[in-house]
Formats: sequence, structure tokens, C-alpha cells
Amino acid sequence: MKLTDDILTVLRDRTDIDGTHLVLTGPRMDPKLYQRVNEILEAVGGQWTTSVQAHVFPVDAAQALAPVLETGQVVTLREKRQHAQYFPTPAAVVQRVVDLAAIEPGMEALEPSAGSGAIAAAATAAGAVVDCIEQDPGYAAVLNNTGVARTLTVADFLAVPAEPRYDRVVMNPPFTKGADMQHVEHALRFLKPDGLLVSVMSWTVAEHTRKTAKFRALVEARGGTVEAVAAGAFKESGTDVPTVIVAIPAVRPADARPVVWPEREVPEKPEPEFQNPMEILDEIRANLRDAIAEFDALAELLATPVRTAADKHAADVLELPEPRQGQLSFDGIGEAS
Repeated sequence: MKLTDDILTVLRDRTDIDGTHLVLTGPRMDPKLYQRVNEILEAVGGQWTTSVQAHVFPVDAAQALAPVLETGQVVTLREKRQHAQYFPTPAAVVQRVVDLAAIEPGMEALEPSAGSGAIAAAATAAGAVVDCIEQDPGYAAVLNNTGVARTLTVADFLAVPAEPRYDRVVMNPPFTKGADMQHVEHALRFLKPDGLLVSVMSWTVAEHTRKTAKFRALVEARGGTVEAVAAGAFKESGTDVPTVIVAIPAVRPADARPVVWPEREVPEKPEPEFQNPMEILDEIRANLRDAIAEFDALAELLATPVRTAADKHAADVLELPEPRQGQLSFDGIGEAS
């Protein structure tokens, strides 16, 4: 969203910032203008908090607002949802993740790239104490308001140093360009020796390719499990991307079984219909006739004397045969003899 001049004026001249708190100053604002300003502040993490009469950010407010003032643009939470840049985990998938994680009361759990905290909320309801990491300040603010996280770190998860302190890691990481594999590999470093990671992942990891070979070997070495998510499970979130749920223990269990990778049923493609041979021949003859016409036109152009204003004498011209002289004739091809 490109910011209009009136919004930029408010953000530059009518804000009083103190750490994580931002107060809008000056005379009462037109309700429509305030609504637009509030949407911008929410996009970068500012949430109106009545008790302090300020927009409260999960990070330093000036730091969160700086890129907006510099570029004059911001991606609002509404736009992120509309452009399918964020896919909330559906309730049924969340419950399956928590069930597979076998969370017990008192366990410490981590949800990286937590979004608005759907999985964290379910893990908390199951009795876990949950820490969250979320890079987007807007979603971090939404998550912070839910109160489900013991701690909330606003950062790129892949840049957060690993600390092996968690009983469980439950997650739905980004999928683009194999990012889910990167996130899961990093997340495994946060587990205690008896810990377990459960993650929603792209179906791509179930396919045996050069790009997935290392990750598949990791799952098999750890004695993990992989199960397919029902087709269309994420449709309510705005995507039909096929997914799986992967569970990986920190250490291979003694009773681990071989990994069974799910297979996708691909509908058979109908046999291609062959074109009538005579139709193909007609197309070839038409194309050849067009080509001959173009060569004839080119020959005529080359045979035309070149004259200039400075020299009225005819230029030396290479004598060419008549357009069709010495050329093969394609008339009659394919016709009965």
C-alpha cells in the first residue's frame, strides 16, 4: 500500500514515541484518516492499548516505523491475507500437530515463525509453556495480544541462535524454495535430547529428488514419521497446496521403524489425440508456399538497383535468376499421381 501525503504527515509530525509506545498527538483526527493511520500502525506491529492510551509495539516503535517513513509504502495485514502471503494453520491441522507432539502439562515448547499463534494457542491449551518467534511485527503484535506466549521474539527464526532447551517444537514454516526444510533443520537444534519436533511441511519433501535427498536422509536417520494431510485442508486459508506433517525426534528411538513416505495419486492424463495426416500435410504445404513467397519478395528487393541523390548512376547489381528459376516446385506434393 502506498501511503498518501496526509498519512505521512501524521506519521512524521503527529507522533510522540517513547520506546515501544507511540502516541498520536494534536487535534482530534478525522475518523476516516485515523482508521487509515491505525491500519498502517497495525501493519508494523502497533496495537492500540486503552490502558496506556497508546499504540504499543513488540519492538521499538521508531525502529518499526522507520522503513515505512523511508519508502512511503507498507504491506498491511489485510493485503498480506489477500495476496496469500500468509496461510493460517486450519484448526484440524493444528489439532493433529498437537496430538502427534504428545504434549504433556508443564512441557516447554517452541513455535518458530508463529504467525498469529494458532499452534501456540493449542499447545498452551494442552498444558505446555510456549515461547514464540515471529519475524513480522504486525503478526507479532496480534500474537502478543493473545497472551499465549511466555516470551515472544520478533526476529528471523533462521538468525536466532539455537539453544537446546525445549521438549517440543511445533511449527508451520514458510514453504517457498525449500524454506520449510531449512526451518525444520534449524528448529531441531532447539530440542532437548529426548525432545520431538512436529511440523507441517510442503508435499515436496515426500518426493525423492536431489533437493530433498539430504532432508529425507535426516528424517530416516532420526526415525521420524511422515503422514499426508487431507487434500484441500488449507483451502479455508486461501491455498490448495498439498502438505504433510513430519515428526522428527531429537534422537533416534530404539524402536524406530523405517519411514514410510506417502505417495500422491496423480490422475492419468488422456492419450494425446493424433492429428489427421492430411491436415498436417496441408499445413506443411501452406507453410512452404508462404516461405517461397517471402524468398521471391527478397529476391526482387535484392535485384532492385540502388540509387542515391549524389550518384544518379545505377549501382552495380548482382544479376539474380528470375524468382522461380531453378527452384523446386512444391505443387503437387501429397496429391495422387
